Amino acid sequence: MTIHRQARAAFMSGSIVVLCSLGVVADQRPRSINGTIWVANRGDDTVRAFDATTGKALIDIAMAAGSQPGDLAYAKGKLYVAEEQGSAPAIAIVDLRAGTIARIFTGVGTRPHHVHASPSGQLVAVGLYGTDKVAVVDTRDDALLGPWDTNPETTNGRVHAAVFSQDDNTVYLANEGANQLCAMDPRTGAVLWTMDVPAIHELAITHNGKTAYVTRRGANRLAAINLETHTFTDLLTLGLPDTLQLTANEKILTVGLRTSPAQIAVVDTATLAFDVVTLSVPGAATTAGHQWTSPGGRYTFASYEGVGAGVAVIDHADANTVVQRLPYSGRPHGVDHSEQ
Repeated sequence: MTIHRQARAAFMSGSIVVLCSLGVVADQRPRSINGTIWVANRGDDTVRAFDATTGKALIDIAMAAGSQPGDLAYAKGKLYVAEEQGSAPAIAIVDLRAGTIARIFTGVGTRPHHVHASPSGQLVAVGLYGTDKVAVVDTRDDALLGPWDTNPETTNGRVHAAVFSQDDNTVYLANEGANQLCAMDPRTGAVLWTMDVPAIHELAITHNGKTAYVTRRGANRLAAINLETHTFTDLLTLGLPDTLQLTANEKILTVGLRTSPAQIAVVDTATLAFDVVTLSVPGAATTAGHQWTSPGGRYTFASYEGVGAGVAVIDHADANTVVQRLPYSGRPHGVDHSEQ
């Protein structure tokens, strides 16, 4: 079983989780990938677990009513979930072993948004999209570091995403409201440097720390930032590019597109050739959410909302074909993976 038996038993014993339908999903094709795919649904305030190998739905975790959980990250046996809306926005911490949920409340209007774990899993960063701040959580004791302010002299920033360097020592913030990239020390909140990047939205950092792929959503551009010279170059024109995922060998970059129908672009980073893959059934009124791409580059799991909402499974070795669609009604959005 993908999820720890003891965790599943703990969740089932309480009211915070209900079992999903465990029937066979249409177009089921077992995959050479282990673990669990976790998806946050801001339409019905749940997080769902899918078996990564089969696509079987395992459990639903009920989040706070009206919180519209939009994103999540897995680290150290726990899920860190952005409960963006409602009367008490929070970072919900779901302990999968204990079957409990704790919360760090961030304040009305803060809008905890995109969630990223550091490569070591020791830190988790959450952009507070209603502000120019970022919340950083130390996963060893779930203490809140900060929240850190990108610019104490202003309040008009909107920190959309916060992505770590490979050594955990820098967190790069896409400040959409200020049209800036901010490099920050995640443990102290010290701003290391900033640079102007109009319409900056989401980030992916290369392992050597020299390059950041960036979506400039409002400009319909995918760009590359030289993190040493603090300059950027537009690479591609894409429709409303949003979330980014790099494979471990950095040869493939998947880019979520917010056009309709729901689509992602699969980009060859060496040649910049790309395919646009439709996630939903052709002709359906849908919009893409987030995606997770396996480190080896074989599969991408991409959420979409609208008609027939769910998660599309793309096999990159099969000409970027959608080989399975996992039903999940509502507004499935954030996607992450755990090995268990």
